[in-house]
Amino acid sequence: MRFALPDAAWELVLDDEVLEMLRSRVQTGRCNAESVGQLYAPSLSTGEVTMRVATLLRPKYAHRTRVVIDKSLAEEERAIMFERGMHCAGVWHTHPESHPSPSYDDHKLAEDYAQAAAAAGLAGVVFIIVGTATFPAGLYVGVHDGNMMHRASILES
Repeated sequence: MRFALPDAAWELVLDDEVLEMLRSRVQTGRCNAESVGQLYAPSLSTGEVTMRVATLLRPKYAHRTRVVIDKSLAEEERAIMFERGMHCAGVWHTHPESHPSPSYDDHKLAEDYAQAAAAAGLAGVVFIIVGTATFPAGLYVGVHDGNMMHRASILES
């Protein structure tokens, strides 16, 4: 699945393995807690940034309508994946609605990730929310630049 971002010179690609992980975590029942994980790409400096890995993190807290990421586990995972040649490009989590959109907490999480990325010289982070509708309608895909979220538009599914 391929996405474009407003005024960006690069495109975002979610490969089949990433899409399968995201599909496997859709909140299908009223008792399912939200899931959260990170997104990894082998390169962040090309015209096509391809997410090759979507991980699943054990959250600090998870409920049907809220998840809190465990920052220490996320940092440990990033170090391990970096040793494997993968760069953390963002974060994903689920929502129990069909067509998800970022909450206040989501904007804050994305902003925190984006500011950490800026310290490493990156322009922003990918932020994906997985809803219950069939993809691509059930996906919110954006990039946060540290100031605001920019929603991506689907180019090809």
